[in-house]
Amino acid sequence: MRTLKFLGTLLLVISLLVGCNFNNKKPEEVKEEANEMNESKAVIYKVASRYFIKNDVTKLPSKINSREEFEKYFGAGTVMGEDGKPTPINFEKEYVIAVTVEAGNKLIELQPISLTKTGEEINFDYSVTEGGETSYTSRPALVIIVSKKIEGNINVNPIKVVADEHNAKNSLDWNGEYEGVLPCADCEGIKTTIQLNDNGTYVMTTKYLGEGQEETVEGSFEWDATGTVVTLINDDEEPYKLKVIEGAIQKLDIEGKEITGELAKLYFLQKK
Repeated sequence: MRTLKFLGTLLLVISLLVGCNFNNKKPEEVKEEANEMNESKAVIYKVASRYFIKNDVTKLPSKINSREEFEKYFGAGTVMGEDGKPTPINFEKEYVIAVTVEAGNKLIELQPISLTKTGEEINFDYSVTEGGETSYTSRPALVIIVSKKIEGNINVNPIKVVADEHNAKNSLDWNGEYEGVLPCADCEGIKTTIQLNDNGTYVMTTKYLGEGQEETVEGSFEWDATGTVVTLINDDEEPYKLKVIEGAIQKLDIEGKEITGELAKLYFLQKK
């Protein structure tokens, strides 16, 4: 009986101490804790490249946790070159957030804007830029890779972007011949000449300085949704992307990003 009475008294004292500690918190401290719960924090992610949506897919889940599930929706598109393989995904430690649009004959680009976490909510904002009509039907997709340490409810938020009416495509005198020497990993450089024609075709001539013969490739090119970047199309080669600026074109990497570093200034061809 004494033991029960003692335990009851002990519990009463503990509850009083906890209550006093809570009540003694300053309003600023309580407010700070609430703000921390609602604070939006940036989440690190990677963009997955070289994947395409399968033809029989009508809808994508926002979150994909396993390779088996991923392969129900996506196939891998490998191209030639060192960076031509699909981005590796380790589904034991990572999951995927995927978004797409309905198939159509308009040029549409999806680009990530931000990935943040607020409380238990993970918000993925991405841009949808719509360009002109094309001669084919396509269905672009955007896939990002996130660590499984980041858990929460996935919310995908498309943000429509109107392509700038005054862009390189319709504002610059871009058709013509461009020439320069591009960097080369195992030679003195690649002398390159590219002719862009206003009918959407191109002729590209390359020669490895100090060795080899001059090679010429012909084909067509396409503008991106922003009217700034052209992609040279050739079935035998990996995508060749060029940013069109006043009086020059800038060679981009295969993902359409500007090449950085000490050699960045060498990736320009000047208009003749």
